[in-house]
Amino acid sequence: MTALISLSDYKAYKRIVKTDSDEELTSLIQSVDALVKTYCGHSFIDYYSTPKVETFNVKESQHAILLNEWPVRQVQSVQYRTEYDQPYQTMAATEYFVDPAIDTVFLHNGYWEPGFGSVKITYTAGYPETPADIRVAALDLVHHYFKEEYKERKSIGTASIDTGLSKMGTSKWPPHVVRVLDLYRNG
Repeated sequence: MTALISLSDYKAYKRIVKTDSDEELTSLIQSVDALVKTYCGHSFIDYYSTPKVETFNVKESQHAILLNEWPVRQVQSVQYRTEYDQPYQTMAATEYFVDPAIDTVFLHNGYWEPGFGSVKITYTAGYPETPADIRVAALDLVHHYFKEEYKERKSIGTASIDTGLSKMGTSKWPPHVVRVLDLYRNG
């Protein structure tokens, strides 16, 4: 899996030249990478050139399948099965179409075969590199954790300051980071 940001990205962003925090920052970057991808429900860059194979549970009378990775670049194959214990059969490309505006696969005629794991789609999707706004959000989230800005109160010597996080609602993330991530969130 490809990381959204690197240690050198963060150090350049924050103009850090020392190496004494590299190990901690590398760990935070890996954690934030997983956190952002999980929160948004897709990986942004992992499947741009490497195909993703995704299996879908289909409900009765379902005519559309929304892909989890986007924007969709190319659908390589669509397969279906009528019974769970049966092998998948590959559909002809003329039997379905992809609407790239909504990253959805439709059948030309009728509904998808209902069942658990009844459709398997292999496709490429995402961006060639991390989108700039996601990159900045990830960098700011690393900084948020690195500087322990998630704490409601900080102590400096004998003084204590309120960071204002208790007034931010349920999320302890910076509001500008949440706004950006919500733009890319699945579901």
